[in-house]
Amino acid sequence: MKIETYYASKNEYDINLRYCGYEECYPDFKMAPHVRSEYLIHYVTQGEGEFTCGNFTYPIRQNDLFIIQPQQIVSYRTNAENPLHFSWFAFAGEKSDQQLPLLGFSDECPVQRLHPQYSIEENIHLLVEHINSPGYQNEFAIQSIIYSIMSNIAQSYSLSGKHKKNSQTTAFVHVKKAKSYIKCNYIYPITVTDVSKHVGLERSYLSKIFSQCTGTTIQKYILNVRIQRSRFLLEQTDYSIKEISFSVGMTDEYYFSRVFRQAVGVPPSRYRTNAKTHLSPL
Repeated sequence: MKIETYYASKNEYDINLRYCGYEECYPDFKMAPHVRSEYLIHYVTQGEGEFTCGNFTYPIRQNDLFIIQPQQIVSYRTNAENPLHFSWFAFAGEKSDQQLPLLGFSDECPVQRLHPQYSIEENIHLLVEHINSPGYQNEFAIQSIIYSIMSNIAQSYSLSGKHKKNSQTTAFVHVKKAKSYIKCNYIYPITVTDVSKHVGLERSYLSKIFSQCTGTTIQKYILNVRIQRSRFLLEQTDYSIKEISFSVGMTDEYYFSRVFRQAVGVPPSRYRTNAKTHLSPL
């Protein structure tokens, strides 16, 4: 028995469901080598088998998760005496790749165990139901379920303790938390110290891993967020330069104008004039 349903959302999100389903495999089930254009996570609910990714073959069994990443050549097959049953969901989106370390997956670790407490089988069945149900409200439910599934996987991974052994993953989580804080609070006169306090790390250590992960400093990242937002406000609104400077966390409009010019090459007023001219119809 196999159930699979495809989803075509009217909107694009950071993470977008593509399809999902579940299957009780026959003893001779075998998926030939192939590639996918999206991320595809399988959850084994029963049975045993093998998953081959690149030059490595991994045993898979009940409560295992295995991921297929875009453009990877993979294959998998069931154990004839104990056929696989599994559920799956495929997703894509601009931030899909950023979720993998948080879920415990990497090129070197495409298979992991899901703690039974965090089973996602029921969630995937709910996805199938919502996709096949009419009404725009199902789109919100589908997004909610996708994030609930990822939350379960992340919590299971955290519970396993393996994330503590991966310093790169830990650094990524801290940097992501710092970036999120900055994007939500750039309208205030926040400092590097404020960011480090929010993340819960010593300032020098956070600065070090932030630079390693992003290639820039925290201070420069804050400034870049403010400059990008001020460019949008200059292009799309009629706010005064002073109002815009306050809107991006700079209470001194002359300082704002100076750093804007250093970053963009022209002062805010000239940038607005150029943008309005460029956007005006011929």
